[in-house]
Amino acid sequence: MYIALPPVLHVKDSPVAGQGLFAKEDIPADFSLGMTHIVVCDIIHRTPLGGFINHSDTPNCVKWEENQRYYMKTIKPIKKGEELFLKYTFYSVK
Repeated sequence: MYIALPPVLHVKDSPVAGQGLFAKEDIPADFSLGMTHIVVCDIIHRTPLGGFINHSDTPNCVKWEENQRYYMKTIKPIKKGEELFLKYTFYSVK
């Protein structure tokens, strides 16, 4: 079943850029957060999870692809209130 954001996350203003995803509770490493992007007719579409995640060169999350769908999971424990980050691979970072 698809949900826009997992219950452990919420969107709020980010000191990094615009808005971001923040932990509502402690999240363990290797925790699957859901689908970030889907490819339809060679066009990449973001889900809310993929649209609000901010970039970092030292991310605490990673994404992987399965059947033209991209998913995100944590790669280290994340504390309540901490922002989640991915290293962008689809978009250039200015």
